[in-house]
Amino acid sequence: MPVSCRTALPVCVVLASSMFWLGGCTLVGQKTFNRHAGEPPRVVIPPPPPVEVRHVPPLLEIRAGTPPQQWQPDLKTAVAEALARKPNVLFTIVTAIPDALSPDEQASLLSRLVATDAQSVAAEVVHDGAAPAQMEMTGMTDPGVDAPMIRLYVR
Repeated sequence: MPVSCRTALPVCVVLASSMFWLGGCTLVGQKTFNRHAGEPPRVVIPPPPPVEVRHVPPLLEIRAGTPPQQWQPDLKTAVAEALARKPNVLFTIVTAIPDALSPDEQASLLSRLVATDAQSVAAEVVHDGAAPAQMEMTGMTDPGVDAPMIRLYVR
């Protein structure tokens, strides 16, 4: 039996009004609660913490090649004062050379200075009262140095 529009009018009105109201609705999905859902994750790398650079002056600085008679009295006084303040002080002897040389020249100069000048400073520090276990030696290039230096730091 065919349905006419007259008998189905209430049904058509209900369907039309429901389509009107349903048109204003949005479907519930992942983006309803999180607008970034489905996007690839973004890697956020926090910036590194600020580095506090403190320049610690050396206890004593000796130009390489200086005769021992010129620096031994000052070294003896400095070692005695450091040991009086802190008996277990660590003495660090740093050989610093200019960085204008080639890597091979730097290695050669550092090994020569550590074997001669820095070693004699270390021996004198031990002679002045420090234990050999209180000694530390290192070599490095320093752009602020115009001539090779032997620096004595305490910690």
